[in-house]
Amino acid sequence: MSSPAFEAFLALIYTDAAARVRFVADPRGEAQRAGLTPAQIESLVAIDGRGLELAARSLAAKRRDG
Repeated sequence: MSSPAFEAFLALIYTDAAARVRFVADPRGEAQRAGLTPAQIESLVAIDGRGLELAARSLAAKRRDG
């Protein structure tokens, strides 16, 4: 399931607030526009938006606290 494109997309939605907002608003569309495979798209559509936001905040705090 994992590929460089999939990993890059995950990194983007975890680290870029604007990309995350677009993804939560239209997960399937954003994943399709990123050129991901149907299986990758389906796995992303299943992501819990609240959990995604919590994980993104945690990562941001770790980067900030270094």
